[in-house]
Amino acid sequence: EGFATETYKVVGLRIGEMNTRIVEMATQQVEQRVANALLRLINQTGRKVENGIEIDFPITRQDLSEMTATTLHTVSRLLSGWEKQGLVESRRKRITVTDPHALVLICHGTAPRG
Repeated sequence: EGFATETYKVVGLRIGEMNTRIVEMATQQVEQRVANALLRLINQTGRKVENGIEIDFPITRQDLSEMTATTLHTVSRLLSGWEKQGLVESRRKRITVTDPHALVLICHGTAPRG
C-alpha cells in the first residue's frame, strides 16, 4: 500500500506540473496574440500623440478579445498588467501604445516575464 500511495503522489505532482506548463504556454501565446494585434492596429491606424501611438478609432477590450480569439477577462488582465508596466494606456474605447518596442519583444516571446 505504501508504494502505491507514493506512486500516486508522484503521478499527481507530475500531472500538476504538466498542467501548469500547459497553462503557461497557452497564456504566453495569448499574450503574444494580443501584443501582435495592438502592433498591427498602430501600424494601420496609429497616430502619434504626446505619450505614444494611439489607435485612431474607438476600440474596446471586447473588440480586442474577439480579434485575438481570447476572453474579455484575459485581455483586461493583460492590458492592466501592461498599463502598470507603462507599455500601454487605455481609457474608454481608446488605447495608446506607449512602448511599442516592449510589445515587439512580447510578440517574439523574448520579453522579461514578471
